[in-house]
Amino acid sequence: MLIPISWLQKYVDITMSPENLAHLLTMVGLEVESIDRFGENFNSDQIMVGEILEINQHPNADRLLLPKVKVSSSETVDVVCGATNLSPGIKIAFAKPGATLFNQKSGKFQKLKSSVIRGISSPGMICSESELGIGHSHENILILDKNLEPGSSLQDTFSDTILDLSITPNRPDCLSIIGVAREVAALTNKKLSEPEISYKENSTVSKPSPVEIHIESLDLCKRYCGGVVENITVGPSPTWLKAALAKMGHRSINNIVDVTNYVMYETGQPLHAFDLNKIQDSKIEVRPAKSKETLLTLDNESVKLDTSMLVIADSKNPVALAGIIGGLNSSVTQNTTRILLESANFNPTSIRKTASGLKLRTDASYRFERSPNEALALKALKRAIQLIQQISSQNVSCGKIID
Repeated sequence: MLIPISWLQKYVDITMSPENLAHLLTMVGLEVESIDRFGENFNSDQIMVGEILEINQHPNADRLLLPKVKVSSSETVDVVCGATNLSPGIKIAFAKPGATLFNQKSGKFQKLKSSVIRGISSPGMICSESELGIGHSHENILILDKNLEPGSSLQDTFSDTILDLSITPNRPDCLSIIGVAREVAALTNKKLSEPEISYKENSTVSKPSPVEIHIESLDLCKRYCGGVVENITVGPSPTWLKAALAKMGHRSINNIVDVTNYVMYETGQPLHAFDLNKIQDSKIEVRPAKSKETLLTLDNESVKLDTSMLVIADSKNPVALAGIIGGLNSSVTQNTTRILLESANFNPTSIRKTASGLKLRTDASYRFERSPNEALALKALKRAIQLIQQISSQNVSCGKIID
């Protein structure tokens, strides 16, 4: 379990060094296997916030662009870039020659040099997540929050010290940032400050309920909470959310999916978001899979199911493998406007057998196999709704939670 110190400090005051904290946790059974420095290469003089002022076409290459980048109040730079998600006005991460970046081809961090690309000088680079070493995406550049100032450092947002904890099976409570914070608070006699959860509920969404939920196998699913959120706009996550997930080794997908992953890491409770418009007849059935049913997962892998496996289905087909992974047929995309947020408790033995049998282990199955606290389901669902409302437009509405 990766524990970024900056994230841990949101819930408990930490005054000791990371080394002393690691020793303290190890002595009580939460073994710290390593202490890692994240974003060490973010030298503020070499990697900074930039703003795209204008974009021109490369004269010698159809697929290359010449963006003009503002890197301080008095300095602009023209560079060559092949990304397709550039547009004037966006804020980006800009690296000057001498910056240490990850080279996708060599698989190593290397110092950036000025280059000439198809006859045009490029004294610097607009960076992707992969090149910065904070994620895996390298096809497009990383887009930062609009309120960041050109020339400002990215160290405050991305640099961190991360503890890598080995969590024993009997401590599922510590498969979360808050769980470890609770342990630290007890060990240091400090106060645990959990986030206060509140969000605006829209009664027009909940009457009548836009979705019907039925649990067929109560022995395999003790509790299934659902929350319908409407009028959402799916898009890039804010920089703080991208940074939090990057420190956990998780790539940013979109603002909705990122919130579910953030809450899982924060609380230890896995969640899943379905595109409600893709749920046939607005019905959710928690049931065993039928013989010879198949599911195309979010990873675009087709898995063959059998009657020992628990699925989440609509009125016609499975839309998720319960507690393990969602289906591509109900995934959240750029066109999604209504979602059903799922937060449930599944039988750990069932999840373990299915994940093992299909050789399909995920962050969610890892936690469900260790039987997280049943009370977390509703709490985590409310927290996710709160964050979605915080990072989205004011028109986002949520109906009464189905529990």
